[in-house]
Amino acid sequence: MKIDYKNQTIKYSLNQNRKIDLENLSIEIKMGKARIRHSNCKNQYCVMQGWISHVNQSIICVPNLFKMTISQNTDTHDSTNY
Repeated sequence: MKIDYKNQTIKYSLNQNRKIDLENLSIEIKMGKARIRHSNCKNQYCVMQGWISHVNQSIICVPNLFKMTISQNTDTHDSTNY
């Protein structure tokens, strides 16, 4: 999972349960899923998105300049690599 927050990019594994507290919001990763638990933005659309767990799913919080995307692990190998 990739987080873009205030011109920084941070990667986290969905395989470890954790809570991540940023300046204006709180993220939870649990059992291969991720969500925004709390945000200080007005409309709370990012919190209402709920859990994401599939590749290319995203949650965006425009007031906080935040984007969370589940990306495919680039280290995987398949038959097209051979």
